[in-house]
Amino acid sequence: MSDIDKTIKIDAPIGRVWAALTNAEVMSDWMNDDTVKIDLRIGGRYTIFSGETSGTFTVIEKPGFLEYTWRQREWRATWADSIVRWELYPSGKGTQVHLTHSRFPNDEERVSHDEGWDMYWLEPMKDWLESEDV
Repeated sequence: MSDIDKTIKIDAPIGRVWAALTNAEVMSDWMNDDTVKIDLRIGGRYTIFSGETSGTFTVIEKPGFLEYTWRQREWRATWADSIVRWELYPSGKGTQVHLTHSRFPNDEERVSHDEGWDMYWLEPMKDWLESEDV
């Protein structure tokens, strides 16, 4: 089964993009989700989307590389966690963002997440980071 690979350019400095991925207060703002919890350390846990998604941080290399497990609450207990990897690169005054999501339990979850990353994560994060109000 193939991975999800997405690359976008965000017109915001790498430090702000990093904060949007790792700081609970910042993430809560752009996600409109006041239930975000983040313990940003190797082995630390996070929960988002009112606890529907959770995982554990496995790699943290500020400000360019972040990796964590990803699990949906409704997934069967026998399904392994999937893996999310973020790579951030300075690009002019902005940031090149590369997302990889791998190890899905089945094709249905992969297809669902492919669209979900755009609708619920990348587009709103980009819009929020590029808005003049931030």
